[in-house]
Amino acid sequence: MKPIYTGYKSILRDGRLHFAEVAVRASPGPAPSRVTLSTDALESLRAVFGEDFEYQRHNVWAAVQVQIDTANVKGAVPRVGATSFHAEVVGVRLSGNAGREVSGFLLSVAGMDAIAEYLWAWEVFHDERGHAARPDG
Repeated sequence: MKPIYTGYKSILRDGRLHFAEVAVRASPGPAPSRVTLSTDALESLRAVFGEDFEYQRHNVWAAVQVQIDTANVKGAVPRVGATSFHAEVVGVRLSGNAGREVSGFLLSVAGMDAIAEYLWAWEVFHDERGHAARPDG
């Protein structure tokens, strides 16, 4: 089974600590890179955000997708930059609805951090010929 990478972001706002945690599982795959959200992640978002669910679902999806698409912008992860990935957001945990902007910010940063952890680990565990140095790909 593929490992799960988790991103976490918190912010103190109006005397209350708000947080978001996003868990991602990913692997290399055929182009183009793609991101999906699991049923559990979607249910968590729907339970917290109700009618604002689509907006926040998009924040999570876009954050992970953009991080994959721009990971190699400075050339630090060339093997990642030359590879397409399929990522699944397998879990989302929140302190509650902190409002559209704050919640969106927390979910976006947590999602970007989760996939960045995976991409960095993937880059580090591959040799210069692109061969996997561990079984998950």
